[in-house]
Amino acid sequence: MSLPCIVLKFGGSVLAGTADLPRVVSEIYRWRRAGCAVVAVVSAFRGATDRLFAEARAAADDADPHAIAEHVARGEHESATRLALALDRSGVAAAVLTPAALRCVASGPAHEATPRQLERATLERVLARGIVAVVPGYAALDELGRTVLLGRGGSDLSALFLARALDARCRLLKDTAGVFERDPALDPSARPFAALSFARALSIGGRVLQPRALRYARAQGIAFEVAAIGGSRATRVGARSSRLAAAGGAPARALRVALLGAGAVGGALLAALDARRAELEVVAVAVRDRARERSWRARFPQAALLADPRAAATCGADVVVEALGGVETAHEALRRALDAGAHVVTANKSLVAQHGVALREHARRCGSLWRDGACVGGALPILEQLRLRDRARVVRIRGVLNGTSNFVLERLARGLALREALEEARARGYAERDAARDLDGRDAAEKLVCIAQHLGCNDLSSEEVARGAFVASAERRHQVAELDLRGARARAWVLCEALAEEDPLHALEGARNAVELWRADGTRELLVGRGAGGPPTAEALLGDLLELHGLHASSADPHHGTLRASLDVA
Repeated sequence: MSLPCIVLKFGGSVLAGTADLPRVVSEIYRWRRAGCAVVAVVSAFRGATDRLFAEARAAADDADPHAIAEHVARGEHESATRLALALDRSGVAAAVLTPAALRCVASGPAHEATPRQLERATLERVLARGIVAVVPGYAALDELGRTVLLGRGGSDLSALFLARALDARCRLLKDTAGVFERDPALDPSARPFAALSFARALSIGGRVLQPRALRYARAQGIAFEVAAIGGSRATRVGARSSRLAAAGGAPARALRVALLGAGAVGGALLAALDARRAELEVVAVAVRDRARERSWRARFPQAALLADPRAAATCGADVVVEALGGVETAHEALRRALDAGAHVVTANKSLVAQHGVALREHARRCGSLWRDGACVGGALPILEQLRLRDRARVVRIRGVLNGTSNFVLERLARGLALREALEEARARGYAERDAARDLDGRDAAEKLVCIAQHLGCNDLSSEEVARGAFVASAERRHQVAELDLRGARARAWVLCEALAEEDPLHALEGARNAVELWRADGTRELLVGRGAGGPPTAEALLGDLLELHGLHASSADPHHGTLRASLDVA
């Protein structure tokens, strides 16, 4: 597996119910956009395990322990499927891999078994396709295929076992920012450990670390991390010696955010920001259609409502998020935002294709950050991968970059007429009233230009991208976009093609995007996710905002001026 892998474990303290799913999705997306393959191990929602045990025992006085285990394991399976659905809605490709799918075998008592083996190849195939593996924790199979449970702290044990099998990093997400010397709820002056030996961890005990999982980690030599969702700091358990973290300052204030546009994308972002008030404060919203105000106004009564996006861009916000669409007004507003000292986050591919090079340079001169990862692929982190990793090694990009066209072409292959396919795409929020730019390749061409800019190719325009005609055919076709940097000059094209079954893009369904990155050494990397619709793009914008807040929180001085001075402008 070429990507670094991390196993993230979400217990009942951070995934108590469906209301916590958005934060968990954002945490998983944070690691995907950082370039990691992700395995997410989940516990049951809070209270579910006790309820299911009670139901099983009420069914029979002396019920078979394996039957009880099968019933109780439904709790983890429900939370896993709910998480996979939430990830998919936000544009992050996910697959639920049960203990049976992984052939995860454990030995020992039916309710306190120890995992011994699994089929690693299944996990690796899923992760190699850029898909998040969501694994229900706490359960496994015995040698006869019967369900067994892993005892108290069993989901932690599941995560540690998977990390060992994959030789992966492991992070247990808790409701505290690591393991503390004393309970911070009782003693606010208590400090977290930066590093913790197994012996010291076992002596501390408590609700954060389960002794059985700790003993397993020590026996197997598995170091792991304990952290809060969104945290930049963690306690590393399994260190040679224990060490307290340096004393931290006051918590960083929330970043002030001005949003330009509250349509499908902006509205979805506002819904996400409602749950992130500790990190991100909405101070202004520019909206042309006052009718849209009703859906969010009650949640953000303090935000200034402005008709002119240029006024919102210069209202004193730390970050200006542009979700207007169009070019001229957005261009003027964002230049003013940069001149006023704000950072910029945008999802406007047309703007970036035309003016991205100049705007990034203007941001650099102003000492501000520019983020445009949401322009391509929604929550598919194509541009983030190119920004954070060795982009010089990428020599070719090939993929399906327009989710609307992929959805329509799939529906045509199922026998729908073009009009019917477009109506369904609009009803699902995948297509605008006029979908011509999606179908004729202009949208994908602009995305290729955005990608080219991130690869250091600044002289490619969307007019230079060759485009083939849209083919409304009952034969399954895909709109394939390609950028080739192997010659003296970049070449790019968008064609409606029939693909061979062995092509990695062939099985792409619905409004999903997929991109293959070809590197100079011959290796390839596949990224897959949902591209069309408001929620995936909003998740990408939120990812940029949370990244900026993370930089803000790690800055020595929480004030905006010091923040700007302390960041590397990219």
